[in-house]
Amino acid sequence: MRVGILVKEFPPDVIGGMEIQTMRMAEKLSRNHEVIVFTKKYKKSDDNKSLKYTIVRIPNIRLSSFLSTLSFVLLSIMYILKYKKKIDILQCMMVYPSGFVGLIVNKLAGIPYFSWIRGGDWYFGRKNFLKRLLIRKVMKNSKYPVLVQSERIRKEVLIFCPSANVKVVGNGVNIPANRQNGKYVYFVGNLIPRKGVEFLIKAFSGINSKLVIVGDGPERDRLLKLCAKYSVNCEFKGKIPPDKIQDELKNAKILVLPAIEGEGLPNVILEAMALGIPVIATDLAGIPDVVKDGKNGFIVKPRDVESLRDKILLLLNNEKLYKKLSRNAKKTALKFSWENILNKLEEVYRECVE
Repeated sequence: MRVGILVKEFPPDVIGGMEIQTMRMAEKLSRNHEVIVFTKKYKKSDDNKSLKYTIVRIPNIRLSSFLSTLSFVLLSIMYILKYKKKIDILQCMMVYPSGFVGLIVNKLAGIPYFSWIRGGDWYFGRKNFLKRLLIRKVMKNSKYPVLVQSERIRKEVLIFCPSANVKVVGNGVNIPANRQNGKYVYFVGNLIPRKGVEFLIKAFSGINSKLVIVGDGPERDRLLKLCAKYSVNCEFKGKIPPDKIQDELKNAKILVLPAIEGEGLPNVILEAMALGIPVIATDLAGIPDVVKDGKNGFIVKPRDVESLRDKILLLLNNEKLYKKLSRNAKKTALKFSWENILNKLEEVYRECVE
C-alpha cells in the first residue's frame, strides 16, 4: 500500500514525542509499504538519503504562529494533491491541523484518510473557538476513524463528538531483551512549565539518591537554581538523540513524569517499562490507562509534591514491591510492541481503503 503521513514537524528539525513516534513508524511501515512523509521545511532540514521512505518538505511562513499554521494547511493541501497518484491512504498525525487537511484533501481528491490525536492538539486545541470548530468538523466525518492513544481519551472524544468513529491504537515501542540495571531516578522530556519538573525537584528534597534530568528547554536555568535551593543531587544530561534514550534509561531505577497538563501517552513511559522500569506519573490523559497504580508504577495528582516524594521513597526502599512492579511494567510494554501496533494500524488502513 502507498501510505502518506502528514506531520507538522519531523526530525532532525523538531524532536518531540510525536515526531519521534512518527519517524519510527515511517521506518517500520516502509518495510512493507511505500511511505511518503509530508512535513514542514526548515533551513536546517538535512534528510538522510539512505532512508527507505520519502520525505517531502513543505515551505512554511514563520513570521507568526498563525501564519505558520495557515501556510502549512494551504501548502500541505497543494503538495498532497500533487502526489495524489502515489497515495492510497493519508495518515494525519494530529486531529488539528493535519486532520483538517486530510478532510479537505478527501473532499477534493477522494483520498481516504484518518487523523490521530497526539495530546496537545486535543487538550489545547479545544480551548480556541476556531480550532474547536475544525476539530469537530473532522470528527463528524465518521466514515473515516479518529485514532486515540488510550481508552480514557476515547471516552473524552465521544463526549465531545458522539458521532465520531474513534479507535484506540497506542504508541509503539521496541522491546529489548535485557532489563534496567540502574539505581537513579530519571526524568525525560522537554524542560517546559507543563512538564512539571519543578514539582519533582521539590519532592526530591531530602531524598538520598540521585536525580537525572534528560532534556533541555527554557526552564533549564530556573530548574538548576531550584536544585541548588532544595539541595537536590541532580545531573542535567541535556538533549539525547531519540534512538539513544532507551540505552540511557538502562541507568534508571525509576522514571518520574510529573506533568501538569497537555500529555497524551508519552513514548518514554513505554520505553522505560520495556526495560522493566516502574513509572511514577500524574493522572493525565491516557497515562492511567498504561500506568496502573500499585501494579506497574504509581499515579499521583499533578502538583502533589508530598505524594510524589512518598512514592519515590517507597520504590527506592521496598525491594520486594519494586521487583513486582518491575515485572509487571515489562509485561505491560509487551502489549505495545511495534508488531502489535502495526497490526492494528494495518486494520485501520484496510477499513479506510475498503
